[in-house]
Amino acid sequence: MIYVAEGPSAAGKSRYVSSLQLPKVVRELAGHLRPDDAASLEETSRFWVRRNEERWAEAVHDESAQGIAVCDTDPLKLHYAWTLARAGLDATADAFTCQLTLVRDSLQRKALGIADLVACAVPSELVLRTHRAGDVTRTRRNFEAHVRLAAPLKEWYEALNDVDPGRVVWKWPEEPLSGKGRKRYDLDLFDAWMDRLPAA
Repeated sequence: MIYVAEGPSAAGKSRYVSSLQLPKVVRELAGHLRPDDAASLEETSRFWVRRNEERWAEAVHDESAQGIAVCDTDPLKLHYAWTLARAGLDATADAFTCQLTLVRDSLQRKALGIADLVACAVPSELVLRTHRAGDVTRTRRNFEAHVRLAAPLKEWYEALNDVDPGRVVWKWPEEPLSGKGRKRYDLDLFDAWMDRLPAA
């Protein structure tokens, strides 16, 4: 099973996956990994999709090695471009449109997939701010923007759960993790998910 912990910044994803005490977890991308400032929209989109493909490959490897792969944030991170547009933090939906085409191609090649189970926790803004204030180990420099992405992130995964009920749970599950194997590379499912989303 490939299992994802997802939520806005300061939701407690990293703390939660660490509490599972697995030999290995697929961590978030390091903050210093960024495309060149002069890169075009397509080049930037390809950069992020390639990085996400690397994380998916790591998850597939971990699943083979330890029976389960746990990811701190979704390797299929198309939601980031969509939530930015949905929250009005990106003036256009161009980044989402560009990445959507690339991600769909990645699914077809099985270089990216839809996780078997997503735990998506979206605490209130007050809880997020309390968590942030209590964590002196991280600066969370884009925190204010990420607070605004919380509601669209919930919409994103609600759409997935609408087209594939039970694929998303709305809290951090207790051990043992449970979930059934699901279709990871189904383009009809992916298209239905995208069609279910509110307009960005």
